[in-house]
Amino acid sequence: MNIPSNLEKYVSPQSLKETRLMAAKALLPMGPKDLVTVLSILVHDDDKEVRETAQKSLEGIPSHLLLTVLDGALDPSAIKAIANIHKHDEAILVMIALNRNADDETLALLASAGAETVANVIAENQTRLIRNPALLDYLKTNPSVGKSVIDRTEAFLISVGKLAPKEGVPVSAQIEPLQIKESDEAILTGKESVVVGDELKTEKETVTEVEKESFYKKVQHLNVSGKIKLALLGNKEARDILLKDSNKLVSSTVLKNPRITEDEITKVVNSRSISDDILRQVANNKEWLKKYPIKLGLVNNPKAPLSIAMRLMSQLNEKDVQHIAKSKNVSSALAAVAKKMVMQKEKH
Repeated sequence: MNIPSNLEKYVSPQSLKETRLMAAKALLPMGPKDLVTVLSILVHDDDKEVRETAQKSLEGIPSHLLLTVLDGALDPSAIKAIANIHKHDEAILVMIALNRNADDETLALLASAGAETVANVIAENQTRLIRNPALLDYLKTNPSVGKSVIDRTEAFLISVGKLAPKEGVPVSAQIEPLQIKESDEAILTGKESVVVGDELKTEKETVTEVEKESFYKKVQHLNVSGKIKLALLGNKEARDILLKDSNKLVSSTVLKNPRITEDEITKVVNSRSISDDILRQVANNKEWLKKYPIKLGLVNNPKAPLSIAMRLMSQLNEKDVQHIAKSKNVSSALAAVAKKMVMQKEKH
């Protein structure tokens, strides 16, 4: 790692252990990026106490703060350290997959072992696949990656001459382009073509209709990569816009935003315009299902997969089941099961 001169005194093996330990405890005044850089070096310190303390501190940095740091330029070694320590935090891993400084080894790890959204972000990244076609082999070993994703990635690599066509298998004349592409300008300057300001990242108590319209226009000018990043970093207004995005990779990533609230999820499950894929992901979150309004909203939403609605209905109170039995807004199959539950209850 290329250690900035202003940080060397905190991480150098020649520095006093007390100094390194203070840095490992995150007690020294420094910005988030410098702190992450220092901790990512100290997790490899020769001294066990310093090493373990740095790891604990890196684990304890709030997700939203790490996401902000990962949205900028960061040393590949620091990115790798974060990936290893936060390997179960999907939001952080998605942001790492989008960071152009993430090295091939880190991306290979995410491609082979990352959750579906993480792996799909890698599978959609034209620039990284062209640079390192071997990522396809790692994606193939990941049980979370569907065959359609693999086939599409293979077709793309064949179309750009990075993979030999399979014998006897014709190459499709029309290959749907992958969704994530770093522009030449972004690669050269290290900047996105459209910059998102704090107005879409900082939470606001009140938002005017004029502001909402302005936010919507700004979001629509973002490329897919920019939208995914905003899905993780954005405020309530940005999340609300992106949840309705036609791109599933974008809309599903919003659910990974560490600042999304239970009230927002309750609004999501009661929306008739939300996709069934989003509802399925909400239903797979055990923490959200502990909240009765979220559970009730899923059952009442006609877009929710029937198997999920039926499973959750058995956990509703009697009054709500009676309402579902009479409802014209749910599927006839669900209403029939609700009626059966009501009749069985009356018998007892």
